[in-house]
Amino acid sequence: MNNNENPRRLAQPGKDPVISSPPPIWPPNDESILQSLKDLFFSNQWGSYIGDCSEQLISKISEWTVRSRVLPCSSGTFAVELALRGLGINDGEVILAGYDFPGNFRAIENVSATPVLVDLAPNRWTISPESIRDAITQETKAIIVSHLHGQIAPITDIEASARDAGIPIIEDACQMPGGQINGKPIGSFGDVSVLSFGGSKLLSAGRGGCVLTDDEQIAQRIRVYSDRGNEAFP
Repeated sequence: MNNNENPRRLAQPGKDPVISSPPPIWPPNDESILQSLKDLFFSNQWGSYIGDCSEQLISKISEWTVRSRVLPCSSGTFAVELALRGLGINDGEVILAGYDFPGNFRAIENVSATPVLVDLAPNRWTISPESIRDAITQETKAIIVSHLHGQIAPITDIEASARDAGIPIIEDACQMPGGQINGKPIGSFGDVSVLSFGGSKLLSAGRGGCVLTDDEQIAQRIRVYSDRGNEAFP
């Protein structure tokens, strides 16, 4: 293979691009997707807050992540805010990577807490466990751990440090549905985890998200705040 045939080689000034066609359309023109939309339309559940499709989604995600409580909501961004509220956070500090999705910073501010930014791990897109340990104070109320750009955060190491300090973890699994760590599914770590179904995500419905936990108290706080979340936050 010569340089012109290498798909990883970027176009140079004055040279032809290696990839000349645009990316594929999204969503794809898939007959099965069209049939699903038709089935939903003719089921008379199109306007339902919770219908058969919602229940199927909840069941499948619960089975796949081995989480007992799956709570759909309007977006992955709002899912992070709900996770914070489910943990009872309304002040103090929340640790997260200095490079993370902007909505995570806003979610922390929305619950009246202060974002504390720490370094990424060297040569990684994910948060540094060492930086987390250095940033923990008496004001630390939670840690957000995001898996980003195809890289899995060392969340098992972070869980050990957080457990010793009595600090809950929110796992942001929005970009990594289907991943695993030592056979355990992404989305099953931490005290609470979140998913996004946004248009750019691997598991996409165009919009939407959900919060996952095994703790009934966390789930109940979320329900109190967001009962029929797509009604209050469409």
